[in-house]
Amino acid sequence: MTPRPTHLPRLTLAASLLALLLVAGLFAVDLVGARQRHLDNGIRQVEHHGRMLAEHVARSLDSVDILLAELRPQISELRPWWALPLEEGHALLHSRLGSALPQVRHLIVFDAEGRQRLTSFSATPPPINVRDRPYFIALRDGASRSRYGPYVGRNSQRHTYALAHRLDFPDGRFAGALMAAIEPEYFESFCAATRPFDEFEAALVNAEGRIIGRCGPVPGNGIVRAAGEDYRKVLADGSFATRMLDRQTVRAESESHYLGSAPVPGYPDLRVVLSAPRERLLAQWREHVRQSALLGGLALLALAAAGLLIHRQFQAIGRFTAELKAHQENLESRIQEATAELEERRRDAEVMAEAKSRFLAAASHDLRQPLQALRLFSGQLGQPLDEAAQRVLRQRIVQAVEAMGEQLEDLLQLSRLDMAKVEPQWASVQIDQLFDKLAATYRPLADAFGVRLSFSRHRQQIHADPVLLVRLLGNLIHNAIKFSPHGTVLVCARWGVGDSTRIEVRDNGAGIDEKYQKAIFEEFFQLRNRAREAHAGLGLGLSIVSRIARLLDSQPELRSRAGAGSTFSLRFDAPPDTPEDAIDEVPQTRLLLIGRTGTGLRSFAQRATEWNYEIRAAVTAAEAAALLARERMIPVVFPDPKRQDGEELAALLAAHPGIVIHPEGADLDRRGPYHLCLPLKPARVRALLRSLQPASPPEIGPTP
Repeated sequence: MTPRPTHLPRLTLAASLLALLLVAGLFAVDLVGARQRHLDNGIRQVEHHGRMLAEHVARSLDSVDILLAELRPQISELRPWWALPLEEGHALLHSRLGSALPQVRHLIVFDAEGRQRLTSFSATPPPINVRDRPYFIALRDGASRSRYGPYVGRNSQRHTYALAHRLDFPDGRFAGALMAAIEPEYFESFCAATRPFDEFEAALVNAEGRIIGRCGPVPGNGIVRAAGEDYRKVLADGSFATRMLDRQTVRAESESHYLGSAPVPGYPDLRVVLSAPRERLLAQWREHVRQSALLGGLALLALAAAGLLIHRQFQAIGRFTAELKAHQENLESRIQEATAELEERRRDAEVMAEAKSRFLAAASHDLRQPLQALRLFSGQLGQPLDEAAQRVLRQRIVQAVEAMGEQLEDLLQLSRLDMAKVEPQWASVQIDQLFDKLAATYRPLADAFGVRLSFSRHRQQIHADPVLLVRLLGNLIHNAIKFSPHGTVLVCARWGVGDSTRIEVRDNGAGIDEKYQKAIFEEFFQLRNRAREAHAGLGLGLSIVSRIARLLDSQPELRSRAGAGSTFSLRFDAPPDTPEDAIDEVPQTRLLLIGRTGTGLRSFAQRATEWNYEIRAAVTAAEAAALLARERMIPVVFPDPKRQDGEELAALLAAHPGIVIHPEGADLDRRGPYHLCLPLKPARVRALLRSLQPASPPEIGPTP
């Protein structure tokens, strides 16, 4: 039946208006709910970080307490401290300090009268008496352990937190105190290095609410000196200064800030108090509001346009009612699809945010270990050390730098692969030559692990990127060697389906349980490194293998079971209509060496020539700038502390990314984006040069 034209236009307008109001209401409800969800998620993130800081403080104090418990019988029973010469007592205390306990500033022994007798920092300590200190009074009154702080140490004139154990004579009388002066800066540095965002504040406070150590949003490293102050007057811009917050208060909120706390396990008088601005916790929600407002406006506009179109259709003539209805149904379907797509994108955004959080948590945890060690070691450089201690300190610094460098190199490779900055350079690869390169590179590593590394020769060719293929197979071989100590690793090529070739890396190691065979290709998954130790890497090797395999149109396959070894295999196609004797012509890359001979330049030039690089040379920054203006080259700078064109050289490196190579321990400005320290590692130098010229990487040969 034909609708009556006098009523249907009005009904259409009413329905359109109702739909607009309904959509607007749904968007409003979604935004209100999303605000609370984002706020709750932000608070959970801050509270989780507070618990992590509290656990770190507990572990650090437990380590110091164990040290004092171990040291007490050594100086009171086995070797009585009151009979030790000052020099020998100082040596004993000093020997117990090191990188394992960076939170300890000093170890000190006081006699029963509170006089300072033995210290770890001096054989002849200054005459200081601590009989008025609360921790000493508690020990003198019968306590076996005590702690106190913050207070200003009379030796260091810096804020300190003390852990002390009672010392007794053989007859049980009070003999004195063994005290460890805790360095609050250790906790502050750890907090500043792990803050989830810049506006985050945290403070370690005692039972009176006095700050022991704090980190907050300030320029520099995030460390704020506020020891001894009431945390309510310092945190959250003082917005909780007038509020009564006892130790039972776990969470509090003001108009501008959120405040939470986490108890330090095992230390009931200590807790970690943390705060964050509400605006920062709702930053993601505001972005969600902007996106939703845009999409909601478009949806409302579409609905308004649809209502107007329907209204005009009904006004025209009743015989088009059926067609108009079909248009309306189609429009509703499109709105549902758009809403479903919006919901799917929102879910994808949440999944990506969660993955990013896991990535940053794992990376910050693994990189924090060598970075924290470097900070502590660098702090010891200013202290007077004998030659043996200097050698040990240098060795530990080198180990920490190497561990962090290897981890950063893995992260850089993973980042370049994820950001699609690597384009495969397809070529015909001779498998025999490929195996020769891999053998020359990894046989020394296999010998070091006591592993027999063998290659099954094969004269066929495959179609792949030779540089990416060496990196992919190298990661698999390195893993096989590392997890097959005193075993055998076999690399072989087999005929595949059709004209394809299957390359396999086999080992007879411990094997991989079936339930882990998919997870091992994920980032930061380490089957045998649950403690996340820095020397064991980040767990990115097989993730990089998976990404490179996708770039090469292949897929890694795994055959393994627990106790029976593992076999990783990849399939590659034959070269497309390429003769067996075809040779790829790789364009030669030019290096511009800037500096004077005698600074390592000559030996570097000789090695770069062996790597198939063409060499240019310049002495001054002006000469280098003139050469770089005429042709594209990678600058390699050998700095001389006496040179006068430092600013020009820095400007040149800012315009032309390059490498700065300097002697170990040189006091130079860190000019340029990349710095390498002598002696050089050839493999790292070549990898860095290839990253600076990704479009035309140089030919890879055996690593010298």
